[in-house]
Amino acid sequence: MFNFFKKAQDIDVTQTVDEIEAAVYAYIKPLGFRKYGRTLHRFVSEDISQVIHFQSGMPTQGMGGMLCVNIGIRVPECDERSFQPQTGKKKYYREYQCNIRSRLGTVSGKRETWFDLRAGAEKISKSIITEIEEIVIPVFDILNSRDAILAHRREYPLFDSLNCRLILLEECMIFGHLGNTEKAKELFEIYYRSAVDKYNDLMKNGRKEYLKKGERVVYMGQDITAEKDGYVTLYGASHGHIDYLDELAVQLGIR
Repeated sequence: MFNFFKKAQDIDVTQTVDEIEAAVYAYIKPLGFRKYGRTLHRFVSEDISQVIHFQSGMPTQGMGGMLCVNIGIRVPECDERSFQPQTGKKKYYREYQCNIRSRLGTVSGKRETWFDLRAGAEKISKSIITEIEEIVIPVFDILNSRDAILAHRREYPLFDSLNCRLILLEECMIFGHLGNTEKAKELFEIYYRSAVDKYNDLMKNGRKEYLKKGERVVYMGQDITAEKDGYVTLYGASHGHIDYLDELAVQLGIR
């Protein structure tokens, strides 16, 4: 058995992650993935990216010697916010450029997984490959085109844990790319109204935040120090996202 009391600094983190990534890459390379640094990437339907990315924990955050695996799907027009992106296609794209994003652990309906590298490259590799084989690749194979993403994205909320609030806006971008401007405009206006409604609700009703006695929060001109444990109501919201949507609608030519 490995020693969980072994200090993180005794682990060669780079070498261990290299070994893990190499094992995973050997498994998925025949599926069309290519390796770029810590990113494993493949294109489907010519320009849609599917990404598996290895992220080491930051020692400054107490996560030294830990590893997580990010999962992503990038649709160009969703990332670039243009119906017809003009940027030339790169060799690969990074996970943070994806619009459908999650992590191992989360995609299986559990908490996101941070692997302790003290467990050893072989054991961790087997765990990662199993989850990729059983959960990730089957969903990647379904969400492999714009039509499939429009039809099935909502069936996989665990793959969409970071950007699910933007589904309507991103469906607008895809329909616009496909030439269905009327549908794109319809979805944009639905999303826009929801953004305005959320802003108005926050301005009128506020949001609840739990504070312990003595904790202080400063928000939108409010300066509150909790007199006891409990919830306080914070009023106000930024209008920035709505301003952005107004500008985007003009750029897209739907207003």
